Amino acid sequence: MLVNASESFVERRRELGIDKQDERWQGEWHFVNPPKRWHARLNAELLLVLAPLARQQRLEPYGDSTGIFANVELDWRVPDQAYAAPDDGIEEGLTSAAFVVELRSPGDESYAKLPFYAARDVREVLVVHEDRRFELYRLREGRYEPVEGGASTVLGVRLETVGGRLRIMWNGGAADV
Repeated sequence: MLVNASESFVERRRELGIDKQDERWQGEWHFVNPPKRWHARLNAELLLVLAPLARQQRLEPYGDSTGIFANVELDWRVPDQAYAAPDDGIEEGLTSAAFVVELRSPGDESYAKLPFYAARDVREVLVVHEDRRFELYRLREGRYEPVEGGASTVLGVRLETVGGRLRIMWNGGAADV
């Protein structure tokens, strides 16, 4: 993380193409390194499974560093994946989402993003660790509560960790990632 970064520093990151997951937290820059191999592979596998299920719920899948914005100049976060209603879209990205995925790397800010997502009315947040442990949170009265049993009402799936894999189950199917 670097606070009060110069515009030339930010521009250089853009030129190098390493700014795709950079965030701004109420005006302070938070710079994110490119994902590790396990992170990118897990993100792709999850997207392949969850995107068709989200489309059945009339949600648009975003797995390409799409930001969720409170203010397009000063305040946004970039989840690993977002699933949003068409009305949540703006030119820069999204204003909210129904469901977001955060892949948790040691020392990252996944949990620190939860109040921002709550303020943007994100209904559920899935946090997945490298070893495929997960937490699913549901928004209730402006705060996230853990969901026992791993059942997402947004996507209509149930999640569990089985033998070092994340199992995603839905009516008529299942997949392990």
